[in-house]
This record gives sequence, C-alpha cells and structure tokens, in this order.
Amino acid sequence: INSRFPSVKTYWLPNGVDLDFYDPAKIETAKWRTKNNLMPNDFIVLYAGIIGIAQGLEVILKAAAQLKDKPAVKFVLLGNGPEKERLQQLKAQMQLSNVVFIEGVSKNEMRGVLKEVNAAVIPLRKLDLFLGAIPSKIFENLAMKIPVILGVDGEARDLFVNQGKCALYVKPENENDLAAAVSKLYEDKALQKQLGEAGRAYVMQNFNRDTIAAGFYKRLQE
Repeated sequence: INSRFPSVKTYWLPNGVDLDFYDPAKIETAKWRTKNNLMPNDFIVLYAGIIGIAQGLEVILKAAAQLKDKPAVKFVLLGNGPEKERLQQLKAQMQLSNVVFIEGVSKNEMRGVLKEVNAAVIPLRKLDLFLGAIPSKIFENLAMKIPVILGVDGEARDLFVNQGKCALYVKPENENDLAAAVSKLYEDKALQKQLGEAGRAYVMQNFNRDTIAAGFYKRLQE
C-alpha cells in the first residue's frame, strides 16, 4: 500500500491476546477430560476451531494412524464445520480409536479445556494463499503455555518457529512430519516445558493486546 500510495497513512494493527484472560496460573481445571472420557495420563493433542476445508484436517487422521502404537496419544478435534461429518466417516473407515471429535465450547469454557491439554496442532492447507496467514488461535495457545505444532508456512513459521522458538514446524498436509513432531513432544517433557514457557514470553513481549491497543491509541492521537 505504501509503495503504491505514498501519501496514504498506513498502520499495521496486529492480532494479539488478552494475557490476563488466558493466564494458566489463574485458571482452574474444568474436569474436561473426565467429562469426555479422556484419561489423566492421555497425551492430548488438540485442534480447536472450525472444522473446515482450509485447515486440511485430514492430515491429523493420517498422523493418528501412524501413532496407533502409542495408545496414550489422543487427537481431539473440538468444534464444528462443513468437513466434520466427512472426517468422522473417515475416522470410522480408518478405525482410529485415538481420534476424538468433541462439540465446540464457549470462550470461557475454552480456557478450562486449554488448561488440560498437552499440545496444540494448528494446520492449514499447502497453498500460497496461506503464506501470509497467522491463525488467531495460536495466540491463546501460546499464552496458556501450550506447546504448538505449526503446520503453516510463511509468516507464521517465521514469527513463531524462527523468531519466537515457541513452536515446532511441520510441513503443511504432511502426516509424516506431524506424526514425528507429536511423537517427539510426547517423549520429551523438557521440550514441552521449554516451548510452553517460550510461547507465553513471546506473546507477552510481541502480541500483548493491551500494548497493541495502547500503541494504536497513541497513533490515533498523533
């Protein structure tokens, strides 16, 4: 915009997160595992959001098929969307007991869910269109100190993998990469903690919604 219209004032207003609302130290567990027949020792890898075409969620089922030898690893797809029924049928065809579909929850309830999961997977399909995409759900997961497996290339990879060092990158729509990353996290508790701590620190420094709002307010005053 600046190169085409030099006289136009522009300002980048990034997304961010309310670090007080998403603070693991202040949130009680909601017994979400118990309510959904998930065991205390399950290693839960969560996808939460729209179960749609853009996310390429079939990769999760294919990765789950590769990890049947690790029964404690469970993939939870939480939410609704146009692809849900097809993926549920695919789960049945593939006979995947380690994939669980759960209905979406409110924003308040979501904090309790995030308190009880071990990792989050955030995928998008392998399209040039998504090289500039930053899925908003990444901020809440990082604020809650959840290790993130990021299946998004481009700007998101540069920010959260290369710069923030708070996520594991996997190639979009690559089930081998995803299965390997989940397995690595499952077996390495130190890595889980390291990514979690780095995630909250990174969003606190760069994507704190209060700081972003204050910066924008200052610019408006100018």
